[in-house]
Amino acid sequence: MNTVSEAELKEKLLDHYGGVDRDLVKNERDDGHDAPGGSVVYSLRGSPPKGYAIVIPEKREVSLYDHTGKRFRRMRETVVEELQDD
Repeated sequence: MNTVSEAELKEKLLDHYGGVDRDLVKNERDDGHDAPGGSVVYSLRGSPPKGYAIVIPEKREVSLYDHTGKRFRRMRETVVEELQDD
């Protein structure tokens, strides 16, 4: 299993975006209908946001998307370090 930090996610999104430095926004979602299975959506602040990362902790999967919603990277068997303690 691989790990990635929120700072590394931000860097990967910024590298793909090629723009100026932007804040990384974290939104935790409860998608599980009272069962495990929530997701976390990260985005680069902007109008519209300049990149997204969708994390599904239960599946150990991280997907990165550009500002148009096109996935450019899928990381399987990967967890976000900061979500390990939640």
